[in-house]
Amino acid sequence: MSILNEFLPRLQYKTLMPYDPYEGTAYHYTSLGNVNSILLRDDSVSLWASRYDCLNDASEGTLPKMRFEQACSRLRKSGKIDDKFFELIKDVQPNRTKLFLTRSEDQIRLVRGDFRRYVVSFSEDPDALAMWNYYSKGNRYEGMNIGIDIGSMKGFLDSTLNFDGSVEVQTAKVVYNEEEQISIIEKAILDLREHCEPRYESSVGYCIGTLLSNLKPVLKLECFEHEKEVRLFVDILNKPQNKPTVKYRTNAGFIIPYIELGFGKSSVRSIMLGPSLGDIRQKKAQEEVAREMMEGHGYQVAVESSKIPVRY
Repeated sequence: MSILNEFLPRLQYKTLMPYDPYEGTAYHYTSLGNVNSILLRDDSVSLWASRYDCLNDASEGTLPKMRFEQACSRLRKSGKIDDKFFELIKDVQPNRTKLFLTRSEDQIRLVRGDFRRYVVSFSEDPDALAMWNYYSKGNRYEGMNIGIDIGSMKGFLDSTLNFDGSVEVQTAKVVYNEEEQISIIEKAILDLREHCEPRYESSVGYCIGTLLSNLKPVLKLECFEHEKEVRLFVDILNKPQNKPTVKYRTNAGFIIPYIELGFGKSSVRSIMLGPSLGDIRQKKAQEEVAREMMEGHGYQVAVESSKIPVRY
């Protein structure tokens, strides 16, 4: 047994994975032009998961290291960690590799390797003007949102993607508050400090690197808090037999790799049409058309329009 494998069971689970899986309903905002590609397929729903390092937030992935440095300084200043432990951990960077619990020929083993991460974004808010604004064109809001049972979607993806343990599907709410972000990391550092013995010092660095890597898709700046984002992210171990079909789209001059995630139609709970779709009569007519469309493609879901009273 390696030193790392001996050290890991001593830690609290949340030291390396410090967030709870999100399992409720969340809402995927998108343009009406995506109805066919997302919903009107023969056998499944399909959402695009964009590669993590190509997302639109320029600060994406930078916060865990920044908050880690703040947490280390606070713990050292308060005397909760000593100078020796501070020097041991202060320069740790997020890991570029990840541990996967793989299965092959009835054998289970830990494999550490390079991986790619892909992300789908949702919001906890079913009717958010800030989110509709992303899909406004001219003087109209042309988007829709799809209410999805995230736990059901994750379960479906687990069963179809993760047949050998080399794909990991995670869900989490994004954390925006700076103090909460620092506190999460402080708790992990203190757990590592409590169990650190000289023979485990090399493992402590790897564990912190894993923590910071796992927090990359979960921590965002407070200026994005209005999005109330929930994320589903897929980590895929890089190996020849495990390559997903990567497609490419463009946005604002950038090329963005993505993979398609197909899952059962039963995971869809609702459809909401964006605000400013005409008068009450026109909105009701569009709701009826949308309801007819969904029922005709095998969905039994609630259909309504946004309640936000915008004219233009």
